Order: sequence, then structure tokens, then C-alpha cells
Amino acid sequence: MKLFSSWSGGKDCMLALYRMLNNNRHEVLYLVNMCDQETHQSRSHGLISELIKKQAESIGVSILQKGTDFKDYENNLKQVISRLKIQGVEGGIFGDIYLQEHRDWIERVCSEMQVKSFFPLWKENTGELLEEFIDLGFRATIVSVRKDKMSKDWLGRKLDKDFMRDIIGTNIDPCAENGEYHTFVHDGPIFGQSVDIQPDGSRSDESHWFLKIN
Repeated sequence: MKLFSSWSGGKDCMLALYRMLNNNRHEVLYLVNMCDQETHQSRSHGLISELIKKQAESIGVSILQKGTDFKDYENNLKQVISRLKIQGVEGGIFGDIYLQEHRDWIERVCSEMQVKSFFPLWKENTGELLEEFIDLGFRATIVSVRKDKMSKDWLGRKLDKDFMRDIIGTNIDPCAENGEYHTFVHDGPIFGQSVDIQPDGSRSDESHWFLKIN
């Protein structure tokens, strides 16, 4: 089956994609990145579109980026899926782990568009998923944190064993399924080459701190 992968540039969508690529039963044609209509940054992660493009190029899967605001998000996503169906795409990959309401929304949208939805990480232990991600050799950096959950000091932290030790046992979900933090993955077993990132300070909005990256 030909698939697209819902894409933010972060660890969960990366691990979901990795698993689907390694089951040898499907072909992933596109990464679909819904970005902010005005800034063209990856929504919630705050990543510039060029970084996402470089990431996709290194992985070797085409990227389709669509600008949207929150109000028109569903309609714009459906437009993207319609375009992909013309190219033979029959399903999508999603990195959700346990938020049932969000899965219900995805399944409704996919059902209305007559494509199948896949959730490779669903209901798995988030501590074990984080450990698997690290043990596989992926390299990721924290690029945004929720102000009400984590301090600015977490920005720029690498996802490694030290990070695991510090996060396990706190009130933060290890995989940040509730949006406590977001990451950018810049190297790993499905990368042709590492994506170079240069941190350049931070910025913020009402609810998040963001790592500025060149």
C-alpha cells in the first residue's frame, strides 16, 4: 500500500515512519507537514520549513508542506490527501500514542477521505518508546517546551540516556504525548546524512519557549 506520513520533524512521527519502512509491506511516498500559514514554520515545533525539507531529503522521502491556520486545518489536510490520492496514496501514518480524542479525529478525517490510518506506536509504554528511539541511534534536540510544564532550561537538551534519567519519574510524559516538549530529529538509522543545526538563542509566545535554529 502507498502511504503518506503525517510529519512534524519530531521523534514520534520519526519512530512511526521507521517502523513502517522496516515492515517491508508498504511504500511511503510523502511526508505531509502542515505548517503555519503566515510564518511557514512547523506548527507547535516552531521549525522553519527549510529544516523540514533538509530532513526529508536526508531520509529520502518527498515532503509536501501545506500552510494553514487552526480554523482551516481540517479542510487543508483533506485537500492534501485528495492530491495524494490522485498519485495512488491509500493511507497515512500517524505517531499518536494514547490520546484517544485525537485518534478519533484522525480516523474520522481518513474515513471521510476513504484512506486507511496506521498508528504504529499506539498504546505502547512511552518510557519504552523513548528508550527504543535512543537505542536505535536517532539523535534529536528539544526545540520547544510548554511554559506551564517545563522551564526554558530544557531547550537544546539532547534525547539521550541522561535525558531519560532526568525525565522518568517526573510529571512529564517521557514522550511528551501531552505536548510538554517537542523535538527535531537530525540524524538516525534512516538518514543519509546528519542535518546540521545551529542553535541561536530562544524566542517565546504566550504558551511556549522555542529554540531558534539556523
